[in-house]
Amino acid sequence: MALTPIDIENAFSFIRKNGFAPNRDSTKWDVIDPRTLEPFPPKAVLRVAYELKGLQGPNVSGGPPTNDPLKALGFQILLKPHLEDTAIAHDITDILKSDVSETIKQRLVNARVGQGQFREDLLERWNNTCAVTGCRIPEVLRASHIKAWKHSNDIERLDVHNGILLAASLDALFDKYLVTFKNDGTMRVNGRIKKNDLDNLRIPQGVRINFQDQTKVYLKAHQAEFEKTSNGNSFDW
Repeated sequence: MALTPIDIENAFSFIRKNGFAPNRDSTKWDVIDPRTLEPFPPKAVLRVAYELKGLQGPNVSGGPPTNDPLKALGFQILLKPHLEDTAIAHDITDILKSDVSETIKQRLVNARVGQGQFREDLLERWNNTCAVTGCRIPEVLRASHIKAWKHSNDIERLDVHNGILLAASLDALFDKYLVTFKNDGTMRVNGRIKKNDLDNLRIPQGVRINFQDQTKVYLKAHQAEFEKTSNGNSFDW
């Protein structure tokens, strides 16, 4: 027995009153209630709609597997506001329009926003710890691509060796090529950054990361972009 738009509207009403546990809020997408314009997590809406109808819903991941059935019923799916009109949003759009399989699409979307298997692989690879600061708070840790997404192919985008686990502030510096890492694991810093700024950010000095050879291949690309950004004005930390 298929779901109908009424079933989805009933799910909106149920979640509005009771919440959507055990599901978590979506990190990327919202399905919009056309009556109130409220956003809801698509996976939770689909689960509740099946449960209210007394049906066993499919065990699918978020993204297209949950978005597409809701779209087919006429409901609007939108990116989260913080992802709209960003490079991430454009990359996600390109992924969804690509010819790769739905499974690969989902893995790429998750990797682009630092979620999914790519993040899980990095958490395991780096022992759930920021490679530099030692921070172990999951909410603060970012799954950073070393060779930039826009310069990588689909295989490189999902390769755990093309990633490093960093605390959020350090990830922001790394993403903008304000810091990089040498092959011996030493951090190199753009001269625009002052040493007291690094102290204020609690970034320890003298840390050396043990990079695997496969990661050093990706580091070469990041180091090259760093050199363009720093224009020869940089120092070891």
